[in-house]
Amino acid sequence: MKAIVSGSIGLALAGLPGAVLGICVSAGFAFWHRLRKRPTLLRPVLIVLLIELRSGRSVLGALQTVAAAFPGQTEMTLAARVATISGLSQAALLMTGEMKGVLSQLARAQKSGAALGDTVRSMIEADIAAEKAIRVARSRSMPVRLLLPITLLLLPGLVLLLYAPSMLRLFEDLSGPLT
Repeated sequence: MKAIVSGSIGLALAGLPGAVLGICVSAGFAFWHRLRKRPTLLRPVLIVLLIELRSGRSVLGALQTVAAAFPGQTEMTLAARVATISGLSQAALLMTGEMKGVLSQLARAQKSGAALGDTVRSMIEADIAAEKAIRVARSRSMPVRLLLPITLLLLPGLVLLLYAPSMLRLFEDLSGPLT
């Protein structure tokens, strides 16, 4: 949608080169935004962790399986090694980002004797609820974001379509026939 709008504005301002430039600029911004926003692996990690815990494995075994399932995540491998050697509390202290919260909640649940599967399940539900809240907020702001393209693209054409015949008739009445 943004590429079409920027291409249309470029076409209106500078012709065909402007349209090509507008589409390229829009694609460049989309590519930059995609690079800036890294996808999170929190939910897949939590799902694998929940499956392992529900199947009867220990927390350390589940963390090692998660580290093996996501080989590109060096943070998970480090967390599994530190948790095996020093415990979950020490691993939670060394981690940064999203995994720090996961490991600290697991350590807290393990110390208190709470069911680890239920703890992981509640973290998954909280992640889903946070994503749903973000999507609802974006969908609620959609009319405001659509106001600018409607104002710039549809309204001028509608004004010309509605007022042009009456303006031509008015000029014809004031100055005589146009031919």
